Amino acid sequence: MYLYPASKPKIFDIVNTVNFKLLLVFFMISTTSMAQNESFLGLCLGAALPQGVYAEKDFYTEGAGYANTGFLFTFDAAIFPDEYLGFGMTVSYGSNNPDKTQYKEDVIKDVLERFPELDELLEDQIYFDYGTWRYLNFHAGPAFTIPVGKFNFDLRGLAGLSLAWAPEQQFPITWGEDKSFSRVVEDKAIPTLGFTLGAGVRYSFKGGYVIRVITEYSNCKPTIEVTEDILESIVDGSEITTREYEMPIKNIHIGVGIAYNFEL
Repeated sequence: MYLYPASKPKIFDIVNTVNFKLLLVFFMISTTSMAQNESFLGLCLGAALPQGVYAEKDFYTEGAGYANTGFLFTFDAAIFPDEYLGFGMTVSYGSNNPDKTQYKEDVIKDVLERFPELDELLEDQIYFDYGTWRYLNFHAGPAFTIPVGKFNFDLRGLAGLSLAWAPEQQFPITWGEDKSFSRVVEDKAIPTLGFTLGAGVRYSFKGGYVIRVITEYSNCKPTIEVTEDILESIVDGSEITTREYEMPIKNIHIGVGIAYNFEL
């Protein structure tokens, strides 16, 4: 039997092989470029959902904040020198309106238990002013991202300075000729430590612009001062007491916003 020598590869086979290799190299370069394009700057708006004792509405529970669902604004950034690991930062502002109607009823009930003689006079004498819970976080820490096509799945754990404002409270009552009672909480910034833990998803829709969704847990614990001034006789003078308690301001943040991915 006569065996013919193997034929040489046809020219189009060689071209296809070269094209495939070039396509593979181009894909690897593109993937590497995309992997480096994970850093971002972003803004989010959303809701702050109070948690724990912060949301409780019981006057005799220390730290009960009577907080309702509130407003959230965040300015966020993250830098990823590595494809997955990086450093994140946030400046977040949240506010929660307290249940003022319920709180007013509970305060009046507490005052009547201490001064029963005010039962008929309290409604005519009462002036009640109650503000809003607010906090501003400056937090930073490690960030982690998983790129999948046009999506980035983000995780981060941040900590740092928090400034908190308790609702300003003015509650003065006077009766008789020389008797008065007042409860005061000042509207001032209280510095404390806090942290933010959370996750987010980024979807790239045009160029470097992305839609971003976040779900996070924020916690800080400022010390609140409540001052009471009781005057029962001019002869004895006023009795001023200041009580301090820690208020754990805990919120679940849910936000939607826009961000811009950039390359280092």
